[in-house]
Amino acid sequence: MAIQVGINSYVDIEFADSYFAGRLYTDEWEQADTATKEKALLMACKRIERLQFKGIKADPENQILQFPRALPAVGMPLYPRERQFNFDYTLAYIVQEKVPEEVKQAQCEEALALLKYGNNTRTRLQEQGVIRVDFGGVSEEYERAGRGINKLFSNEAYELLKPYLAGAVAIV
Repeated sequence: MAIQVGINSYVDIEFADSYFAGRLYTDEWEQADTATKEKALLMACKRIERLQFKGIKADPENQILQFPRALPAVGMPLYPRERQFNFDYTLAYIVQEKVPEEVKQAQCEEALALLKYGNNTRTRLQEQGVIRVDFGGVSEEYERAGRGINKLFSNEAYELLKPYLAGAVAIV
């Protein structure tokens, strides 16, 4: 499946290449071929899309991806540029006009993490809910299962998305 920005991805390969050009420790990205980069970006977007975010889609009828968002005016994200968005007085929402750079960067970071850690033994064990593994005289203990599919591989991606993440979501 090809990348379609706004349909199945927030960024294209050119954006990601440009982003990683200014970042350290991106060997896995630089060594990957175009098809692998594309798969990593698409999978990263899917992982981000499974998270629960504050607010609602900016255009719920026509928008496929979660961003841009219409965010509650109270408790809006801390990024300064968020304060420049349109304010809809009838809904008391700040409406983002475009996808925030932090979301695009988070997708890149998660794609890199998928290339680095996505198919190693530790990751597979953690996804299966294994908490402790012993190898002879060496043992490892992982986080408890329960954070489930919402957990991202990249802590950097998580930190970039953190201001947009919902603390608790009402079940309707």
